[in-house]
Amino acid sequence: MNKAPTTTLASGNNLSLCLISFVATISLWPLMVMPIIVGAYIDYLGFDEGSAGWVSSANLAGIAIITLIVSLKTKHWPLEKVARIGLAAMIFLDIASLYFHSLTAFSFIRFLSGLAGAATAAAIAHLEKPEKGYGIYIGFQFLLPAIAIYYLAQHLPSLGFNGMMYIIILLEVVALCASSVFTQYPLNHNIAEIDRLESSIILQPPALLSLLSLCIYGAATAAIWAYADRMGLAAGLSSLDTGNALSYITAISISGALAVIF
Repeated sequence: MNKAPTTTLASGNNLSLCLISFVATISLWPLMVMPIIVGAYIDYLGFDEGSAGWVSSANLAGIAIITLIVSLKTKHWPLEKVARIGLAAMIFLDIASLYFHSLTAFSFIRFLSGLAGAATAAAIAHLEKPEKGYGIYIGFQFLLPAIAIYYLAQHLPSLGFNGMMYIIILLEVVALCASSVFTQYPLNHNIAEIDRLESSIILQPPALLSLLSLCIYGAATAAIWAYADRMGLAAGLSSLDTGNALSYITAISISGALAVIF
């Protein structure tokens, strides 16, 4: 039997893995720096805690929906095109976020931005050695937010919401330019066989229970993470101290990703 040709991204190309991880992390920035974002909604846009939570929930719903769709369809769609369209749409929607601040319009824009941004994050699972790619990706998910949270804790009072968004949009433009790395990730020609195998695995009770467990874990973790900054303020800490603590905790978490990589 002839072995089907593999078309996965070379596992040894660490630069490519780092670029993919950077692009994917930037596309998920609303989740990565959520405590700062929720605080900015409250402090600079005038939302109360409940409304800020609804906006963040809309953003995360968009991320979750498109991540599931792209994860299932990634093998059918050219990833470079998915990444470029997703990031371009995210840039446009984040620019719109600078001008439309009513709760309904803003929530809808953030939902669409989540849909657009998360479209680039599904490639990691299809790497030749996904554990290494995923480890690097998780490392970036902790490293970049640690830097961002530390910086924003220091400078958000002078930047305001729009200043913060200008920085984020600039990073999205950089990620869009770096998305050409996905040209090294061509489509697999044995799609029918992959579809059959994936369907048989996903529909098994252990896989379904694992997905349900991940959903429950993610919902619980996001609920705490979203209001971590507000919890610090309620405990009598300053915004600077709370932001620094979140940054240090996030940075420490990089050790787990390094353990997976090496």
